[in-house]
Amino acid sequence: MSIDWTPLSSLIETYNKFVVTTHVRPDGDALGSSVGMVGLLRQKGKDVRAVNTSRTPPRYDYLDPTGTLFEHFGTTVTPEDLTDRQVLVILDLSSWGQLGEMADWVRAFPGPRVVIDHHVSQDDLGATFLKDTSAEATGTLVTRAARALNVEITPAMATGLFTAIAMDTGWFHHPNTTPQTLRTVAELVEAGAKIDEIYRLLSERNTLGRLKMMGETLSSLKTDLDGRIAYAAVSREDFERTGAIPPDTEDLVDFTVSIRGVDVGLLFIEQPRGGIKLSVRSRNGLDCSKLASVFGGGGHKAAAGATLPDPMSDAVPKVLQAVRAALGS
Repeated sequence: MSIDWTPLSSLIETYNKFVVTTHVRPDGDALGSSVGMVGLLRQKGKDVRAVNTSRTPPRYDYLDPTGTLFEHFGTTVTPEDLTDRQVLVILDLSSWGQLGEMADWVRAFPGPRVVIDHHVSQDDLGATFLKDTSAEATGTLVTRAARALNVEITPAMATGLFTAIAMDTGWFHHPNTTPQTLRTVAELVEAGAKIDEIYRLLSERNTLGRLKMMGETLSSLKTDLDGRIAYAAVSREDFERTGAIPPDTEDLVDFTVSIRGVDVGLLFIEQPRGGIKLSVRSRNGLDCSKLASVFGGGGHKAAAGATLPDPMSDAVPKVLQAVRAALGS
């Protein structure tokens, strides 16, 4: 699906002060895309701030080596600090719920808004949508935008954009990896992304807490529907006992679908302020985004998520019932 980048080009020609943001609990695609977009805008001579509702997980600190790129809304940045911003660029999300505590500020933002995203689900964010749901990552779209706007991709941008695509393709083993995916990452490697270094920074700097949480999650895996469903639950007490932090659970859901015979994998994570974060993965063609939409979430066909207000004791059976029904149909 081709995107006409004229609206973004027009905004760049017209305005000078931009703010870039992404979703709560940012992952590699969210943060890597932000690095790419900030680099693109700065090469066009723009004044850019990257402000997020969640802090950057330690795993991704290499994307902001000086600690000055990503700012945290509500602590280091207040709404008053952003009154001079003229254009808002929203990356890797299309729903109000994913904006977290920035949602009210976004609603009140008086200037033009642009959403660059690849997710299927979509709310009316009062924005111009530059969207391709067939793209494997938002990082892919930012790479295309750089090409279209004749922006040279710097090594820092390449590192961010490679991270974005690598993480949203499961390091190129998910079904969304295509020949074009590999051509795009080859371009990023040529621009300065170092595969071995990025992999080491992402995967070989585990904390003891993350490894303990990984072990507990694996030991607590359960199955349902004659082994077609696998699921695990992480409680607040698990975080306290292991010393892990919420970002340490990223990718743990992938273990649920690594079991032979499993069609759908689920991970339930109890949130500090209550409620349950649900992650869904499928390997049999079941549309995870449709399943997640039942609970107010969204995502992609093979990977999606939602946040449930229920306690763990209610959330698990409720979701299992919905998955059983979906697999039965």
